[in-house]
Amino acid sequence: ARKIATAPVFMSSMVQCAIIAAAFDENDRILILTANDRTLEPQKDVLLNHCGVRVSDNRFLIRGCEHLPGFDAVAKGQAVPINIVQPAIVEMTMDILKREKRIAAILLECTELPPYADALRAATELPVFDAITCCDFYVSGYKDNPRFGINDWQAEWDHQQDTYKFGGNLIEADKRALQQKDLTPDQLKAAQV
Repeated sequence: ARKIATAPVFMSSMVQCAIIAAAFDENDRILILTANDRTLEPQKDVLLNHCGVRVSDNRFLIRGCEHLPGFDAVAKGQAVPINIVQPAIVEMTMDILKREKRIAAILLECTELPPYADALRAATELPVFDAITCCDFYVSGYKDNPRFGINDWQAEWDHQQDTYKFGGNLIEADKRALQQKDLTPDQLKAAQV
């Protein structure tokens, strides 16, 4: 995706690992919470190496949430009951912090986990990073900084969503390879169901 994209592409919130690791003492650890540690663990070295982190670095502690009450909904493709999962994820994290005294930050690797970031920040008083903080980081690189420099150079959003055309963002070679061409928004919705 990075080879053809015109905007920054990140495939995992773990791209933040290098920045997080650089911000803390080399003896501090970073807790990575994921949907299932058994599926992430075999990929850890490849992901961290791809993100510019020394894979021999034992600073990253991976823990899965698959055993938490209600979190099995992720594997089943169902709605996750936030009111059940949130207290469980906070309790699990607090238990980990009691055992692992050097944890200085938390990274939520799974895209199902950002709804719990604020609860974890409040309970642990640690910085919590996730896909949302990663997006915010990249988006802020394109935005006007109102505190200094040239201000008001960007037009305000007109609150009108651009018309979406399936495959419109692809390069010509990829457009020719599309299996479904020129779907209407209704057809696209039906195809996703």
